[in-house]
Amino acid sequence: MSEADKQKNGKGPLLVVDGHSLAFRAYYALPVESFTTSKGEATNAVWGFAIMLSEVIAAEQPTRMAVAFDMAGGTFRNEMLSGYKGTRQAAPEELIDQLPKLQHFLETLGVTYIEKQGYEGDDIIGTLATMGEEAGYRTLVLSGDRDAFQLADESVTVLFPGYHFRQLKRMTPEAIEEKYHVGPRLYPDLAALRGEQSDNIPGVPGVGDAYAARWLNEYGSLEGVLASADAIKGKKGQALRDSIEQVRLNRRVNALVRDLDLGVQVEDLTFGKIHTDEVNALFNQLEFGSHTRNKILKGFNCVEGYDDSTGTGQDAGASEEMEFELPSLDPVKDAEAFTAWCESHLPTVEDSRTMAEAMPDSGPVITAAGDGVKAAQEQAVACPDLAENSWYLYAEGDDKPGAAKMERLVILAPDSHAVMLDAQAVADDMLQAVQQAITARIATCTVHGYKEHVHLLGAIGLQLAMPLFDTKLAGYLVEPDFHASNLDKAFTHFLKISLDEKPEVEQGALDFGGDGKDEPHTLTKEETILRRVESVRLLAAHLESLIEERKQFNLLRVIEMPTSTVLSGMEDQGAKVDLERLRTMGDQFEAEAQQAEAIAWDRAGAKVNLQSPKQLQKILFEDMGLKPVQRTKRGSYSTNAASLQRLYVSSVGNERANDFLGALLKHRETNKLKQIVNSLMESVNPNDGRIHTTFEQTVAATGRLSSVDPNLQNIPNKNAAGREIRSAFVPGEGFESLLSCDYSQVELRIMADLSGDEALIEAFKSGTDFHKYVASLVYGIGVDEVSSDQRSHVKAMSYGLAYGLSTYGLAQQLDVSPAEADVLKSQYFSTFGKVHDYLESLVEDARVKGYTETIFGRRRYFPGLKSKRRPTRDAAERAALNAPIQGSAADIMKIAMIKAQHTMSEAGCRSRIVLQIHDELVVEIAAGEEKQVAALVKEAMEHAVRLAVPLDVSTGIGGDWQQAAH
Repeated sequence: MSEADKQKNGKGPLLVVDGHSLAFRAYYALPVESFTTSKGEATNAVWGFAIMLSEVIAAEQPTRMAVAFDMAGGTFRNEMLSGYKGTRQAAPEELIDQLPKLQHFLETLGVTYIEKQGYEGDDIIGTLATMGEEAGYRTLVLSGDRDAFQLADESVTVLFPGYHFRQLKRMTPEAIEEKYHVGPRLYPDLAALRGEQSDNIPGVPGVGDAYAARWLNEYGSLEGVLASADAIKGKKGQALRDSIEQVRLNRRVNALVRDLDLGVQVEDLTFGKIHTDEVNALFNQLEFGSHTRNKILKGFNCVEGYDDSTGTGQDAGASEEMEFELPSLDPVKDAEAFTAWCESHLPTVEDSRTMAEAMPDSGPVITAAGDGVKAAQEQAVACPDLAENSWYLYAEGDDKPGAAKMERLVILAPDSHAVMLDAQAVADDMLQAVQQAITARIATCTVHGYKEHVHLLGAIGLQLAMPLFDTKLAGYLVEPDFHASNLDKAFTHFLKISLDEKPEVEQGALDFGGDGKDEPHTLTKEETILRRVESVRLLAAHLESLIEERKQFNLLRVIEMPTSTVLSGMEDQGAKVDLERLRTMGDQFEAEAQQAEAIAWDRAGAKVNLQSPKQLQKILFEDMGLKPVQRTKRGSYSTNAASLQRLYVSSVGNERANDFLGALLKHRETNKLKQIVNSLMESVNPNDGRIHTTFEQTVAATGRLSSVDPNLQNIPNKNAAGREIRSAFVPGEGFESLLSCDYSQVELRIMADLSGDEALIEAFKSGTDFHKYVASLVYGIGVDEVSSDQRSHVKAMSYGLAYGLSTYGLAQQLDVSPAEADVLKSQYFSTFGKVHDYLESLVEDARVKGYTETIFGRRRYFPGLKSKRRPTRDAAERAALNAPIQGSAADIMKIAMIKAQHTMSEAGCRSRIVLQIHDELVVEIAAGEEKQVAALVKEAMEHAVRLAVPLDVSTGIGGDWQQAAH
């Protein structure tokens, strides 16, 4: 509890929760297949909601709480603005089914939840915040909706989730002004000018946060801006003048109601008085284990008196109770004392050298043969006993590439002695001593998040070579479908011990102080970081045995950790972009979107909201008389992109409908491209003009890398307009071109190797167009007789098998009937029999073993194969077909990256890898190195592994990424 809360009323704050926002976040953060009861009922939304809310309660210690929910049936805003929130997709049924359980869960814990017909949860939140202020409470609003920012003031703070939920941003008036350059009072004015895409509120075309804030600061308010619209020059001034009525409407729509009659008083909003029988019955229905129950209830401050003796749920992987005590913190003030401490407590330099010699080579040359798995397991090296041989490094701070900041660094010795360094107070001689200690003993070091630690240590000038063990990567290998956004979540998940619990004070551990009474203790910064570094030690000990048991230590050391080395360099260097070119493209996409909108309105005969499914359904299926092609889960006619494309093709002959659909598709496409360009511009680092994306290594369960902040993998490559965005990526200063190297048909080559199908292998070796050759075998005709349709159908079949595509999915993709798709599938399998046998064996083996494996031993687990729910079971079967091929492709790309960077470094090249997108590497080429580097990278990629079918890489060089296309 903060001092402000105590001074306010002597009690904790009022916590107001946006129930739908939290439920949606929980649902999409956790895979349904991993949170399903034995009866096939999804529980991910309830589980995630309960855990996340309990964490916030434990951290903020509120004494009053209420949860606000939306109700079905629309609100007064729908009457004000046609199509309000019309672009939002319907909530998945599996989420809707969990909402009553979620609300019942709140009832069993004595938590008040509030709904009000005709109003949004945001209005309930606004009213509760006002009531809290009037009752003298400091209010915390937990919401992912930016509309809540207008509530912030001296007594109200918005807790706004970041990319990871735990990264809650405290949006005070100062924080809002710092981010948006206007305070909470003017934030709804800014939103009215900018619009809100998620709510389908159109803003002033071409005006984002920056322009809106500039106008508001210059003219004082929204009415001031509108009154001065004639004085604002250029395209944006004209756009403002054309949008005045819309903007005024926006402002009325986004204003929160703050005086609803909710039928409660703030003092009524207590919680934590549980109904034990109901709690147990619900937890049993949800199949929550004892650890989950206790964690939730402790967060809600209601463990005391709870009897879970009737509980039947189990937490998978729950460990035995283990000792958790804080290390001893040794005072070290100068470099000499630090060096002496290292010599006394850390492994010797000789121990580190011995350990390094025993480790697998980090520049791998791994072979895979067509007759089965011949991978790193054949040369398996046992994981050393971490308890005896490892020391632990843990840093805290912001690890954002290109802008990292480290706050504190702690080193934990095997004997539980620790030292801590404050990054702001470390002298140069101490930095030098720390660097020497890390470098000399790196082969016995364990961290949680090696790549992230490279950025954190690099922020104060320290270099971190590859350590012995990384608990973040190890946890990912052990359980690839679980994504822990931070150390605390990984520790709690794997060890079933909450870091929120106060550890027992043992002899030799730090004393928390106090008079011995049973009072809660607030951990100091030092105790908090010591607890975390101790959790790394315990987590490493737990994961070490699992990695050893599954023979994945080589996968960790030979593929994943060296990949982190390459990625950290790529993230730190970033990719140079031409900002002016991006701006020009953004303006062009905006103009094209407006032009398409005008054409669509003309053909529709009205200013229809092109983002509103309801309005589109009326225009297409009532006014224009088109025949629907697909229904949604709720029974209405679909207007998604695939359906619209099929309608567009079938509407030839109906000129009005065809023109409308063409303009509608164009509008959607250009709007999406504009959003991508805007996200890229917002991500450019002003200090170096480069985009420092984060390559996520522990998110995709198949082993593939993903890209966030910004996501560079969503830049389209299938149409000319999308590819044009790539032209904004250019060589930076000191470099002269970009090299693009792309694997050709890598998944199909892997499928040929793993299946051992001679006909498919021969198709690759034939030297002719692969898909034509395969089509000639499937249809029993000559290669020259294969039509373009036959080629495309067989190509879709080949890739569909590699991606686990169902017969129905294939039919949709080819626009044929399921019966026709099934015939094609039968023809394909009769030609490539071993492919059929291989794919069948994958699912059957996974049912027996519970997992699939890649060429290199990467596993993925499929509990959904035993689900009683057919949709869950079918999804698990498709994923089991997909995982070995996709996972092997991911492993091959990682090995290729490692080898490419290694060979360039050995050759003394300055050129460097800057991007990895899908099956492509992009290299920034230094002057005079084009031919040499192109040959080195192509060689590294094509010989990353040895398969029955050689890997093939196409390359291109150009002045920007698009010019380098091939």
